[in-house]
Amino acid sequence: MTFFINLMSEVWNILLDASFFILLGIVIAGLLKVSLNPNTILEHLGKGRFVSVVKAAFFGVPLPL
Repeated sequence: MTFFINLMSEVWNILLDASFFILLGIVIAGLLKVSLNPNTILEHLGKGRFVSVVKAAFFGVPLPL
């Protein structure tokens, strides 16, 4: 039983540490959703096969950083 309590305590501590970054990501995603026009994104990433994949990969590389 103590193992389960310790495990849940550590999970809670990790969530507390990550909560600021989760909220920041939600706020940035909301701002991008409001400010970017879907037609612009479709124009850059919706046509073709190779170029759109390269653009999506180029924009997606810094996201995990």
